Amino acid sequence: MPSPASITAGASSLWQQGQSQQVQRAADQAAQTAQSLQAQARDARAVADRAQDDARSLEMKAAQAQATATQANLSVQTSTAFQSMQASSSDVYTVVPKLISFDNKLPAQISTPTSSTGQIIGSMINTTA
Repeated sequence: MPSPASITAGASSLWQQGQSQQVQRAADQAAQTAQSLQAQARDARAVADRAQDDARSLEMKAAQAQATATQANLSVQTSTAFQSMQASSSDVYTVVPKLISFDNKLPAQISTPTSSTGQIIGSMINTTA
């Protein structure tokens, strides 16, 4: 029959072995959790990198769209200025010929009509003083 001391020693050994196994299981579980968290961190970094690349791409597209809008606005302003200039220049083609149609003389060269007595005809004289 085993002695009480040997039974106590055996029980203590079994208890220590059980404790050791529990500690080992806890360590294994912690290692698995760490590996899982590292994998999640890698995935999150990959997602963040893709998001950053997408953001850069969108910023470039926005800059291109802004440049296109600026160019379109400039084209509208240029077109408006050109149309205004065309309208002004059309006056040159309608008014100037009328001015120089008097015997092909410029307005400064056209003499003022006078009567036989030398008075200017067709002008109004202000007589109020």
